[in-house]
Amino acid sequence: MSDAAQTQTLEQTLNKTDLGHVIYENRNLFFGFVVLVLLSATGYSLWRQSQKTSALETSVKVFEFQSTVWSEVKAGKKTPEDLVKAFEGLDQSVQTAPVMIPMVLEMSKFLAEKGSYPAADSLLSKVSGSHPVAAFFIALQRTAILEKLGKTDEAIAILEPLAQGKEAFLPARTSLELGRLYLLKGEKAKAQTQFDFVINTYPNNEEAKLAKLYRQQLVQANPAQ
Repeated sequence: MSDAAQTQTLEQTLNKTDLGHVIYENRNLFFGFVVLVLLSATGYSLWRQSQKTSALETSVKVFEFQSTVWSEVKAGKKTPEDLVKAFEGLDQSVQTAPVMIPMVLEMSKFLAEKGSYPAADSLLSKVSGSHPVAAFFIALQRTAILEKLGKTDEAIAILEPLAQGKEAFLPARTSLELGRLYLLKGEKAKAQTQFDFVINTYPNNEEAKLAKLYRQQLVQANPAQ
């Protein structure tokens, strides 16, 4: 059958319906759209595959770091300074990978217990959690270390955005810690606001009991309140 006959047959077939007629009249545009969809689907599949490959490579690098540098530090074969230097040598994508976050928290706790507060803060300052839970624990641990370093203002600057967030994770704990830091700094009005928030909003939480104790200290220090 000739090409002309095939074309005529296709036209006659499509013209049997209104939709078919529209498709035939705009066949170049229609088939171009189909090709675009196919290319997009293929591109997305390739992108997903590359993401999986990248995630696997990152996981391997995290495991290698854990089984070499971190294990040697815990065994006393490397110093805290070696740990920080090796961590800083990692790609940023590896430093901030979700699978790395628990290890960073463990390492910073280890360093803090050894009294290496600057090294612990250095590790935590390089990671961030897009997930609110990860962000909360990173912030909480870092503020405790900054407090040990006498950097109360920096600790407050980390906690304030978390306390003000609409979807704050464990807001009672965040406000309690923030109030305690305000109290440490001598900003009693701000501290009272945080303690009152915890007491009034979460009266049955353990944080509320602690907030009442801190609130009592404020009242005793300022009998006129």
